[in-house]
Amino acid sequence: MVKAFSSLLIISIIIFSSCNKSNDHLPNVPSNILAMVGNKTITVNDFIKRCEYVPRPPYCRGDNYIHKKIALNSLIAEKLFAIEFENKNLFIAENQMMVVEGQKEQTMRHLMLKRFGFEKVKIDTPQIQKISELSNREYRISFISFDKKYKNIFAGLPKNARLKDMVLRVDNRIDIVEKSVNKNDNMIEAVNQLLYYGDQSLNLLYGPFEIDNNTLFCFEINGWTTRATITEKDKKDSWNQAISDYSEKAAKNYYSQYVSQLLKGKTIEYNPEVFSLFSNKLSKIYLIEKDKKEAVMENRLWGKNNEIESVTFDDIKKMKNSSILTHNNREYKISELLTMIKKHPLVFRNKTINSDMFNNELKYAIADLFRDYHITNEAYMLGLDQDIHAMHNENKWEDYIKSLNINKSLGEKSFMSRTPGKKQIMLTDSLQIKYSNIIKIDTDKFEKIKLSNTDMSVMYSNQAYAKLEPNFPIITNDHILDYGDKVSFLD
Repeated sequence: MVKAFSSLLIISIIIFSSCNKSNDHLPNVPSNILAMVGNKTITVNDFIKRCEYVPRPPYCRGDNYIHKKIALNSLIAEKLFAIEFENKNLFIAENQMMVVEGQKEQTMRHLMLKRFGFEKVKIDTPQIQKISELSNREYRISFISFDKKYKNIFAGLPKNARLKDMVLRVDNRIDIVEKSVNKNDNMIEAVNQLLYYGDQSLNLLYGPFEIDNNTLFCFEINGWTTRATITEKDKKDSWNQAISDYSEKAAKNYYSQYVSQLLKGKTIEYNPEVFSLFSNKLSKIYLIEKDKKEAVMENRLWGKNNEIESVTFDDIKKMKNSSILTHNNREYKISELLTMIKKHPLVFRNKTINSDMFNNELKYAIADLFRDYHITNEAYMLGLDQDIHAMHNENKWEDYIKSLNINKSLGEKSFMSRTPGKKQIMLTDSLQIKYSNIIKIDTDKFEKIKLSNTDMSVMYSNQAYAKLEPNFPIITNDHILDYGDKVSFLD
């Protein structure tokens, strides 16, 4: 099995780091509670993330006090809708429950990264200093890119070879290009590692590096300039960023070693004929345009199938009893693999896939699926399903989906709107009165919260569930907090 692990946005680590101060004496209660609606909690962190990590609608997008109150009313209303859903003895659909469980298990894997990655990192001050200094460099480089078919030429190159020697061996028509690069430029990880975390030498041939399946890249460093950090704020920002970069890389190294041990001896063997047929049919779902793909994911939440997906899945279901692979001496049928995918959508390492690449990329995605399966099982054995962060995230997504179901029942037109409809507003008003006695708000904490008015959509990279937060609830535009009790939650 391929022993790789998904990279996370560093912001996810900031989120977990900010939760480290959870109450030891209250293990099942989130820290920094802003509001409670019955036994449902909204933390300060929840409020900020729901307002800043997903786009807010125009009627509460600002950073003024009225918009902030509309946002709080909206999140409380979401909890009220969820309570109403429960009191009606309704149940969320199986595919929706898969999303909830999948979100919880993804949080558990993040906690595994924290425990077996970040918590093992020890700060190396000299290395941090070096990273901080390198981060301010702008390099002048010369480079060539060429077809992978020429990769064998490296075998006969002299020790002190230069780019010009490469050009002579590859093709005289290849141009040596000069370019300036800094840390903010988009570059392949191996080059970034060399320029901003390793040791650099002038006029030395570096490479080859693989850009894609067909292209190689070599470069030389001609020189560099270092931007001076003049103000104390510049120095502090540079130092903090260096600590963050160092910690993330070190944590990933520790975690990679841990995962490698966890997967040691585990293999995947495919049934070639069945896999080829399965891959061909599955590609019709995955190799579609971005907007269509998003519609498919939305339809899946509500148990709908578009025409292409329906036909394709019907074809795949006919194969459900076929054995597609063997893992750990156990055969897996297509039906079993599809059940795993329902809870953990496939993640493709290569974000630009064509039909010729799909077979190979699908194998990597399935390997990563089984890798996460073993990490998740280990997390359950360690009791991380009972960790407050995992439970709180599970409850948040479950309440979000319960609220969506109530919202959708009020009419498809209002549900799809970017402003609350009359039915949503009327129901919110009535529920505020009905459940006022179980609503508690820490207004002191609320007054201190500052929100940005910048629209953002923050995502995880290479994760089964990319969104950090559920969509903002569009169910009320009320800005008056005239219900519930005002309290102070102790942390």
